Amino acid sequence: MRKQLVALTLSAAMAAGMLSGCGGYGSGSGGQKDAAEAAAAGTAASTAAAGSDGAAEPAKASTADGEPILIGALYPMTGALADSGQNMKDGIDLAVEEINAAGGISGRPIQIVYGDTQGANATGMTEMERLITQDKVMAVMGAYQSGVTEVVSQVAENYQVPMITANATSDSLTSHGYEYFFRLAPTNMMFIRDMEQYLLDLSAKDPADDIDVKSVAVCADNTELGQQTATWAKYFAEENGLEFKGEVLYSQGAADLTSEVLQLKSLNPDALIVDNYVSDAILLTKTMNEQGYKPNIMIAKANGYTESSYLPSVGGLANGILTATEFLPGDKGTKVSDAFKAKYGVDMNGHSAEAYTVVWIFRTALQNLADAGKEITSEALKDELSTLEIKDAFPGGEEIILPYDTIKFSESEFNGIPYKNTNMDGKLTIAQFQDGSLVTVWPFDIAKHDTIYPAPFN
Repeated sequence: MRKQLVALTLSAAMAAGMLSGCGGYGSGSGGQKDAAEAAAAGTAASTAAAGSDGAAEPAKASTADGEPILIGALYPMTGALADSGQNMKDGIDLAVEEINAAGGISGRPIQIVYGDTQGANATGMTEMERLITQDKVMAVMGAYQSGVTEVVSQVAENYQVPMITANATSDSLTSHGYEYFFRLAPTNMMFIRDMEQYLLDLSAKDPADDIDVKSVAVCADNTELGQQTATWAKYFAEENGLEFKGEVLYSQGAADLTSEVLQLKSLNPDALIVDNYVSDAILLTKTMNEQGYKPNIMIAKANGYTESSYLPSVGGLANGILTATEFLPGDKGTKVSDAFKAKYGVDMNGHSAEAYTVVWIFRTALQNLADAGKEITSEALKDELSTLEIKDAFPGGEEIILPYDTIKFSESEFNGIPYKNTNMDGKLTIAQFQDGSLVTVWPFDIAKHDTIYPAPFN
């Protein structure tokens, strides 16, 4: 029956490829020791193949020499989203280095086995099955895109292997009642909620600034994720008394966005809300410049706009663009972000910060099991994650570096959508590109800069 369900899920994955944006096997630990050497070789090869160039800081030596605890990490390591995958891998590797240098889990090191989704649903499913059935990982984190995460989470549930998504935001992911799937990332709803609240707060902050946002429109890819972004933008606009002027959706990875930009220019909203992966974000920014479209406010879900390849590709055209993000260096976790920059030569962003955080969540849950004298199994780990609550800082680690102080996987409901095993405490900060750097502009009580208005785009 299990194989039949996986086969059916694979068929669904292949059919749903266009939606990509964004007591079973594993209940015991017996297979991990046998798989450790093979997984170590595979992990070393994966690390060598996908490692960052020019790392300045040597790795901290591990002081954990017991049987490794194998955790899978499933991300797009090749293809159009490889830049994003590498960024998250860097966050994972930094956390693992810290944890193992401090003794791991009572002497047992965490060992990451990487899988490459290539940004495709079917490939992601094949890699997930490999991680579980061949590499015998105890748990998995991934998979960045919501469409890929949707199908691979079904595989994890089927094999009863706990999975945490650090980054996938589609609201539907945690609406299926899965027991083994957990979400750290703020959902689409939370992103748009905070983005529109910023617009309201900005309008109300100082009447002398003459900023009065009365209308919004959306530009996103025509995936489930992009459609959700448009739906939530309209919902919160109506809730907040803003006019929703419309949505412009396009095929992900489009070669040309001229007609879409002209549609946006015709809609002429006070604030443009965008949700784009990095290649689309670069193309949209350049096309807007070519067509002379400069909305007073352009605010993005982090996605492509915080990836390391975005700013070098568009240069000064990014000036004034706002983004809702899960992390910005200098706000919190300075020690961690400084270590990241020293090691990899690029700034930590929301995606790498969340991936880093998920490793520490696994470490905390695993250490709780070890401290309680319990056998470390997939089933026990799932149960521990279900009741875990972390406040302010990780035991034996750093503060929570994300823009909130509590991590807890709870059950909730909003506007008829159920959320299970979701970190409902998730919040965002709003940053703006100013003179080639992202700076925090909201919440106002932690902001280091005022919003530049209107956006200059140069």
